[in-house]
Amino acid sequence: MAYDLHIVRTEDWVQAATAPVTRADVDYLIAADAELAWSASDYVDLRNNAGVTTRYFMITWNGDACFYWYQDQIICSGPDDAQVLKLASMAQNLNAYLVGDDGEQY
Repeated sequence: MAYDLHIVRTEDWVQAATAPVTRADVDYLIAADAELAWSASDYVDLRNNAGVTTRYFMITWNGDACFYWYQDQIICSGPDDAQVLKLASMAQNLNAYLVGDDGEQY
């Protein structure tokens, strides 16, 4: 299982729903950054606690699908060093935190 990094507005990514990064926030971020775009073909299907599966389209960075928005946060699974730096920049632009699965902040 890959290690994830999360862009959230709370210090603990598990609490992200209390101050969500919304779809509108992500749309704004993408509109303001020419390197980012919604993918038309890359996605993840995720099941919520109620058992409902929803398709979430990936966010591309310079044409590569590497990030995705899920309910209240932006996630990158197993990021490389360049992706970590981009995620940190994205978090700053959203006035948010970049937090790892174990709670460390970047």
